[in-house]
Amino acid sequence: MEVARFFSCVCVLVSIIGFASQPVSANDLQTIDQMHPPVVASVGEQKITVFFLKNTLKGQTTGAYVPNGEVFYATMSATKPELTYVAPVIGEQIVSVFFFERKFPERAGKSLYVLTKNKESARFEGYSYSTLELPLIKGGDQLSLRFFRGDPPDPELQDCRDGRDLEGGADLECAYKDAASIKKRLADLDAKIIADSKLEHGISQEPRKIGGNAADIACPSNEFSAFLAAFSERADVQKTFVQQPLQLVTTVAGDPEPEMEKRSVSGDQIKFPIIPDRVKREADGLTLTVKDERGNNATAILQKPDTDYVFEYQFVRGQCWRLAKVSDFSL
Repeated sequence: MEVARFFSCVCVLVSIIGFASQPVSANDLQTIDQMHPPVVASVGEQKITVFFLKNTLKGQTTGAYVPNGEVFYATMSATKPELTYVAPVIGEQIVSVFFFERKFPERAGKSLYVLTKNKESARFEGYSYSTLELPLIKGGDQLSLRFFRGDPPDPELQDCRDGRDLEGGADLECAYKDAASIKKRLADLDAKIIADSKLEHGISQEPRKIGGNAADIACPSNEFSAFLAAFSERADVQKTFVQQPLQLVTTVAGDPEPEMEKRSVSGDQIKFPIIPDRVKREADGLTLTVKDERGNNATAILQKPDTDYVFEYQFVRGQCWRLAKVSDFSL
């Protein structure tokens, strides 16, 4: 009942936004519709309502791309509706909306998944299914929904065809056209990544010893902001609490768009300091902030305002926090 009342308020708000920039007459058609019923997403005590709005102007507009629909979310408040845009809906239909929680440390957390399908008739007759992942991010007492742009999605869950290949004369069946099969695929991927990680890094997460000294450097803090403060100021702390091999992601020139190049480094390949100290940051006009923290995962951002200089540091927590991945998004 609460969602129904809130959705009616949101429809009024969206209608006002949609028509505010153009004259409206009694003959104008409604341009916003539901593509899928709204769902309530929650992490702990925090909740948001997620809306899947269909653009009925699709096919009537020329000279500009118009998505079939768009995903928005809003806090659970019926008195002050405010939509936040998340992502476009590429498919013609939303087949299913469901949740899945990953366990692998670098991707641990709950996400909302949107399964869409498109009808095809050129060279292939049938439907293609694609899955969109939208992570739920908890920051303090706020919950948000994000359009994930990190690691590429599982290719098997994109453009999965179900129908007749007209050129090859073969029938194709998509194995991932419902929530149950996709959840099983995600669980299998998660289990494989965890097994490979244990094999590569070893199960033990004991801190390394520095310079042959028998005394390990103590964990600065299990509270992430305090740990980050110590980690960014001391090279010895960085050398101790870096997971090896360290994953590096770098933006490189691509055609037609920049691409993300991934590699693993360890030992002398890791250049310290990984994060410059406060004096260096202030001299270079850099800011270091906590982007988000949820469970045993946290992300910090080093950036220079009003420039494309952006570094993202992903940490995972075992006995202490460890830096697991560095992404350079600078062009």
